[in-house]
Amino acid sequence: MSSKLTERLGGELVNLVKSFPAKVGVGFKDLKTGVEYYINGRERFLTASVFKVFVLIELYNQVVRGELDLRRRYRISEKVKVLGSGILKELDEGLQPTLRDLAKLMMILSDNTATDIIMELLGKERINRTLMEVLGLRETRVYLTTGEILLDMAGANDWETARRNFEEMKINKGGRWETDLEYNNVTTPEEMVRTLELLYRGKVLTPEACREILEIMKACQTGEARIKRYLPHNVKVAHKTGTMPGVVNDAGIVFTEKGDYVLVVFINGLNYEKLQYVPLGEEFIAQISKKVYDVYMALT
Repeated sequence: MSSKLTERLGGELVNLVKSFPAKVGVGFKDLKTGVEYYINGRERFLTASVFKVFVLIELYNQVVRGELDLRRRYRISEKVKVLGSGILKELDEGLQPTLRDLAKLMMILSDNTATDIIMELLGKERINRTLMEVLGLRETRVYLTTGEILLDMAGANDWETARRNFEEMKINKGGRWETDLEYNNVTTPEEMVRTLELLYRGKVLTPEACREILEIMKACQTGEARIKRYLPHNVKVAHKTGTMPGVVNDAGIVFTEKGDYVLVVFINGLNYEKLQYVPLGEEFIAQISKKVYDVYMALT
């Protein structure tokens, strides 16, 4: 069974990946049998917003340890607002969401403002220590806030300049945000699969915390055209997407009637100056997801 599944996956995916005009990483694990399949599984990839999964895990880590309370309220001011995805930047200041609200906004709408508020409360050092000591990850890093990524991407030191540069489509090509695979937000397909499997099995934090995290991830409203696109409507997916110029990612757990599996697809290095990179990347991820689903359902 195991060799047949990996053989079929390889037959379906290798040529597809080879012909795609970007660096691709794929990770698959059957959570029932433990069968795994990878393409560039140990290569580091820019995560874009997929790194918010690691932030969420550290938030729950500090909650489980009694250091933070998800019912705590945080007042939103103009100075904490960040450009890019999310809704908080559009709302009047003075709103006081709970930490649980901010966590859901970070994951469900990929809200950058909510993310950076949580990261400030947690501390980057604590996030990275948990990656190493709790999750056992060696290649994964979370070194930048979304604000730091976006300012570098815009080649700017302030939000007014960044906003203007983005409106004029001026991207800091070759900046740290897209070239640095050490002091950036990066992971590998293997380590992303490991993280999602640990959550699925309740092997980190507490089983209750893992269940809450996966429920939040099931409610994700971004990336409908990625892993989920060609799957039957009754198939649930707990996932997190990530998108930056040249980067289109999706990582999640697919729940089927025959069993559950982890699927990670990272795309880095698409030509964002000449290509409509987001729909191109999304269609590619959707095709991989459909092929994996069809093979899995046929052989399980």
